[in-house]
Amino acid sequence: MESLFGSLIGASGALRAFEKGISNTQNNVVNANTPGFAKQRMIFEAERFEPERNINGGVKSKGLYSYRDAFSEKNVQRRTSQAALERQRTSSLSSLEALYPVAEGAGVPGAINKFFSAISQLTVSPNDTSSRQVALDRAKDLGLNFRRSANLLLEERGNTQVTLRSSIERVNEIAGRISDLNANRRGDSQSASDPGSDAKLHAALEELAELVDFDAIQASDGSTSIYLGGQALLVIGNRQYPISSDVVNNRVRILDSDGTEITGELEGGKLIGLTDIYNNKIPSYLEDLNNLAESFAQTINTALSQGIDKDGNVPLQNLFTYDASLGAAFTIDTTDLAPEQLALSDVSQLGGNGNVIRINDLAKAPVIANQSFQQFYGISAGRVGRDLGGSRASAGIQEDLLSQAKELRSSLQDVSLDEEAAQIIQYQRAYQATAQLFKTINEMTDTVINVLLR
Repeated sequence: MESLFGSLIGASGALRAFEKGISNTQNNVVNANTPGFAKQRMIFEAERFEPERNINGGVKSKGLYSYRDAFSEKNVQRRTSQAALERQRTSSLSSLEALYPVAEGAGVPGAINKFFSAISQLTVSPNDTSSRQVALDRAKDLGLNFRRSANLLLEERGNTQVTLRSSIERVNEIAGRISDLNANRRGDSQSASDPGSDAKLHAALEELAELVDFDAIQASDGSTSIYLGGQALLVIGNRQYPISSDVVNNRVRILDSDGTEITGELEGGKLIGLTDIYNNKIPSYLEDLNNLAESFAQTINTALSQGIDKDGNVPLQNLFTYDASLGAAFTIDTTDLAPEQLALSDVSQLGGNGNVIRINDLAKAPVIANQSFQQFYGISAGRVGRDLGGSRASAGIQEDLLSQAKELRSSLQDVSLDEEAAQIIQYQRAYQATAQLFKTINEMTDTVINVLLR
């Protein structure tokens, strides 16, 4: 009789174990598309079977086994940070490339051509007042194009800073979510192993990897500590240490919660892509534009100072003016020089075209960095294109590496509906068999009891 009751208890325990297995499999199916979710499998253990000692065996559940792979998760996070960096850099450089017009007659190169075209006309008719006015108008247009280009670059730099601040706010928001998850996992031992909580944590970590590179360290209490760049503390337990940014000496910095700069410690993520554009790319492009504007203004002013105007006077003021301390490209403009004051003649040839011919020759002369004005601008604009091309190539490589990392992770821990369907069938059949055994033992027990009561 004791053996029958023991078998009945063992069968009921097996039923509960298989119920948990079915429930876990159903949970895997429901969360197949949940971000951050890794499949879990119920662990079963056979009970001791020693009938001579009335130990009737059976099956019991020993908890869940998670298929989450720490290496593949870290690999995906690292590749995500690198891909996000190149993606951001490519996006920013694409916007910058659009500021360098390629259409004929557009932008700074078009304005330079139009200016020298007007100067070329003056080599034929140096004393024509209307032609002189056209040259002055073209000079003013050139200054306007320099200023417009410089301000567009500066505006793009401001947009970069706004995006950077927004990204930092997002980093802090994600850090807040992770600290809240840590608080729940530390306060509830079941929460630490809960697949839903685990999925939320790893989804947040992958989201964070888009913005910045980090090391995530799992503590024994189930909480996760986050160190940006492997060094700057962002989250530990239920405490968050928000980061911020500032601009010092025209350079943006990323700061930890103590105000210490950590920019140099970071190597990946959207934040580094933005800081590179703000601190390095745009300033270098602006430097080229400022150098070109200053060289152009100085060269033309110097050339005009060597001639005489329509009335035979040595010029008393320059054609172009600028403030180098504020940036020549930002400040270049023309003075109120009158058409008859353009010094187009040689000092020994009143009414001639000797000086304007020399000015016209400057269009192709190696006047800046051993290059002509157009060549220098073309190389500068080409550098933006080369930077963009290099970034696109790197982005393509990083995206491929990220895809490979995700595929590896998927093969290890993603839910396969076919596999789960097979598991459900297996558990259902085991449950049905155990239920039949339970029914048979129960009937035998009733029969024995009835016999004993007669």
